[in-house]
Amino acid sequence: MKYLQIPSVSKPVSRIVLGAAGGRFAAGEDVSDILEAALDAGINTVDTARVYGESEKALGCWLEKSGAREKVVLVTKGCHPSLAFLRRVHEKAAREDLEKSLDLLRTDHVEVYLLHRDDPGVPVGPIVEFLNRFHEEGLIGAFGGSNWSAARIAEANAYAAAHGLLGFSVTSPHYSLGRQRHDPWGNGCRTLTGEPHARERDWYLQTGMPVLAWSSVCNGVFSGQLKSADWGSLQKRFGLNVRWGYGSKDNQERLRRCEELAAQRNVTVAQITLAWLLNGELNVLPIVRASSPQRVFENAAAADLSLTEKEMRYLDLQAD
Repeated sequence: MKYLQIPSVSKPVSRIVLGAAGGRFAAGEDVSDILEAALDAGINTVDTARVYGESEKALGCWLEKSGAREKVVLVTKGCHPSLAFLRRVHEKAAREDLEKSLDLLRTDHVEVYLLHRDDPGVPVGPIVEFLNRFHEEGLIGAFGGSNWSAARIAEANAYAAAHGLLGFSVTSPHYSLGRQRHDPWGNGCRTLTGEPHARERDWYLQTGMPVLAWSSVCNGVFSGQLKSADWGSLQKRFGLNVRWGYGSKDNQERLRRCEELAAQRNVTVAQITLAWLLNGELNVLPIVRASSPQRVFENAAAADLSLTEKEMRYLDLQAD
């Protein structure tokens, strides 16, 4: 496993991040086998959120039972819009969410805290200030935005620099080999894929800010469970949001090329997909779920898989 350092996080952060959105985590089940496999594979970072069902509770039960808290980098998120899509990016909602998360996670702090959505109508100054208060209280280490634009993060960091405060040190948009053609969730999610977002990718390249990439295998479309030759089954196997987000013919061809290269390398489709992110120019930490210990070890192995520039371009339809 490879690691990097994030400012205000004392532990090294694994380049592969275990995702806890959905599956057994969200159902609140015993996930000890998956988490123990993650640590054995060198994956020490877990991404969860206040709105991911019972995932924080499941993770907290394991942390308490295993005594592994000091080995784990916890990433959680708050301030997600309410069911009525009301924006909640303010200190009261953030503190309520964070306190609930800490209670369920059975810890007194998290290493990384992300605001799950942005509200462009709220000035960045008060946001930066309350996040700094959380940091000073020892509740959070690093902080950042999930589904925030690079422009808003730059604005927040300019405010922080001007006022002697900590700024955002991590971001979490969608990013994957599979290009997102529409927002799959319809409530302010952001992607870095495709030409429309080239300028944002350039900003992250220039700043080196770590990118915690959600849906790194496009909600399973690039995980190997779907075959490119059976692309029509996308309609049956995945929900409308996934089809809306990733169900393009170009993505079908990207998947086919992943399958081709995976067969040549004797690796999995998911490993090729994750390696495409890890071998790129951006400082990407792919977030990926796993349904079994075997999948955890397979995903972790992607951190050591090198791709050539020609292979990178071929997979993304930039070369024949």
